[in-house]
Amino acid sequence: MNAAFLKSFQTLSEVYANGAFSSIALNRTLNNCTTHDKSLITKLVYGVLDNDIKLSYIIGKYVRKMPKGEALILLKIGAYCLSELSIPPYAVVNDIAELAKITGDKYVVGFVNATLKRLSQTVKSFDDYPQDPVENISVRYSYPLWALKKLVKDYGKEQAFAIASKPPEQRSTVRFVNGVDKLTVADKYGVEAQITPFDDAFYISGALKQDNGDYTMQSLSSMCIARICAEKLQNGKFLDCCAAPGGKSVYVKQLCPQASVTSCDVHSHRVELINAYAERMKVSLTAECRDMTAYCDEFANAFDVVLCDVPCSGFGVLNTRPDIKLFRKSEDLPALMKLQYGILSNCSNYVKKGGYLIYSTCTVFDNENGQNIRKFLKEHTDFKYSQIRLPQFPSANGQSCYQFLPHKDNVQGFYVAVMQRV
Repeated sequence: MNAAFLKSFQTLSEVYANGAFSSIALNRTLNNCTTHDKSLITKLVYGVLDNDIKLSYIIGKYVRKMPKGEALILLKIGAYCLSELSIPPYAVVNDIAELAKITGDKYVVGFVNATLKRLSQTVKSFDDYPQDPVENISVRYSYPLWALKKLVKDYGKEQAFAIASKPPEQRSTVRFVNGVDKLTVADKYGVEAQITPFDDAFYISGALKQDNGDYTMQSLSSMCIARICAEKLQNGKFLDCCAAPGGKSVYVKQLCPQASVTSCDVHSHRVELINAYAERMKVSLTAECRDMTAYCDEFANAFDVVLCDVPCSGFGVLNTRPDIKLFRKSEDLPALMKLQYGILSNCSNYVKKGGYLIYSTCTVFDNENGQNIRKFLKEHTDFKYSQIRLPQFPSANGQSCYQFLPHKDNVQGFYVAVMQRV
């Protein structure tokens, strides 16, 4: 039995059947498999999840009745391999049919085998997509229809289609604590490095050799938010309201060593993640378990910069969280918006006069971003827009709020607004 297919099937079953986070389920799998299989398992798991809508649509064209459960997961793995990878079709059909035997159902084995044989003959040239332009893009790029319609409303068709069709970023971003160049990264850590807009970060392919707390995996979007905060903070007091796992808090402290950093999260186990991150990076900060929608008198008017990087729908980070497209629904947004505004409104009380309130999300929907900020400024007249200082991204530099988009800014999708208490 193909071990990589088996591990991928088991991981995908955790996600589809149990609602597990793909990154957590995949990491657990990779800890118990050979180095040889890791790359293929990662490609299969993320590939199937990222193409879920498209794969379901294609499979539906080859069967009389859509299967469910294990049979459907097996067909999705097979269809993805046949349509997107260069594995010989006969090997895919044989290996998936063999894997189907773990279901203990002879009918499933026969059904999977026969369907994949039909798929293998024509799926490479499949082009029977919906005629409606929005539905067509939704299926081709596996972007939920409800979410694509929201993008069309917010940005217009051309921009919305560009957002939905942007291929996921394959490279990882690593930030180094001490100054290095790409040749040093290659020599010392054994990976090929490419420059990013920030001189302390590189795109890398592969795994780095060693970790002594002198580097960390961190997205450019996370680094942008931390740098925007640090530019306003200098040597003052910083509050990170929804801080786990701690990347932005740690980076702000490293950029502003004399500053005081307080990092909060509502869950105690996530506060432990902040402490572990800070310890690994040799950074001193204060991590606390707090509900940031509940007023804390101790924090009132106490901070020079307050960051509200709030929970959101996550549609800007689909490259690392493809399961969002499976489980996030349109009806989730009102509750998210209420939570976002509750955090923002409450934590505005913690900003000193003359201090800064920074709001950010990792989504691309206006009602979680600009709509929240417009409402906030209308109801909180003691705040006004201030300027983003981020010279590495000229399109955002000097703006008061900015929506980063993957196809336009070459980073994950995220939003940031900077306000000052007057």
